[in-house]
Amino acid sequence: MEEKKSSRRHFFVFPGKTGGFSIELENGCFPDIEYDELYSIGKVINDFLVSILLENCEMRENYVTVFQSVLKDAALSVEDKDLDSLLKYSNRAFRKGDYHTSLFLSKLILARLNAVIDKKIENNDRLIDKEIIHLQISTLNFIGYLFSKLNTNIDYGLKLTTIADKLLNEFDENSNETISMRSAIFDTLGCLYIQKNEFGLAITSLTKAHECDRQLLAHDQLDEISYRLTCSNLGYALAQHCLHQLNDEQHTPNIQEIEDNLKKASTFFMMVRVDKSPVVPEKHLKDLELAAAIKRMKNGLAVCDEVKKKLQQRFI
Repeated sequence: MEEKKSSRRHFFVFPGKTGGFSIELENGCFPDIEYDELYSIGKVINDFLVSILLENCEMRENYVTVFQSVLKDAALSVEDKDLDSLLKYSNRAFRKGDYHTSLFLSKLILARLNAVIDKKIENNDRLIDKEIIHLQISTLNFIGYLFSKLNTNIDYGLKLTTIADKLLNEFDENSNETISMRSAIFDTLGCLYIQKNEFGLAITSLTKAHECDRQLLAHDQLDEISYRLTCSNLGYALAQHCLHQLNDEQHTPNIQEIEDNLKKASTFFMMVRVDKSPVVPEKHLKDLELAAAIKRMKNGLAVCDEVKKKLQQRFI
């Protein structure tokens, strides 16, 4: 008797009760498909789902035909990919700004890592590879960072990132690797607190991230874009904190403190600036993280200007 293949069925339902369709994918088919092809297929599916909502009935049938032909050419199963492939695919999706896909794959990576660690614990194996724990910490932090990017599940992101911070306590605090990971964790915490409008906590976390970056700079191990991101986040948190202090009608603002924080914010924004203008428009920058730093810097500078105007009005 022929062994039955396992498969997964996906259902897509359109809004307004206009209909829907389902797809069944066999697990394990085309296991050696290239990463570029994998991403292209996801792009085709995404374009198809968008198009089928916008086109008329005749055009919908055409898109269904094209879509079915694509699936016949290359069926795939993400769950069957090895850990290294999932990491590469997740990073590729992140670099392209596809944060939802990167988040889905990162959760799958974390589940795989947890299963490996749980198995070792079950077998009383106390020697868990350092690389596995480091990858677990990085993945926990990365999921938290993606939550900040998508502005969703912020409290859960804080929980995961805090777990990553505690796990890192088991490693040498003086090593460049640990300092770099600690900087990333503090930066993620700061980004999450910014999304919660808790700018005091954001400033505390981002200041720690900046201190870690200064240690890495002294050791010539600093990542330039990560440094600019932290500076943009810290400057933005400082500027927003000043604005909230001025808008708080229940407390008398400390004008000297606000002016000092504005100067600090301006200093951090200066560290974000690039030596020369990018050769392509910001929205087309290949490194979206640099674009994000520049955008946050500009938003922060706008907040600084608003604070300065409010201060001037107080003295008129």
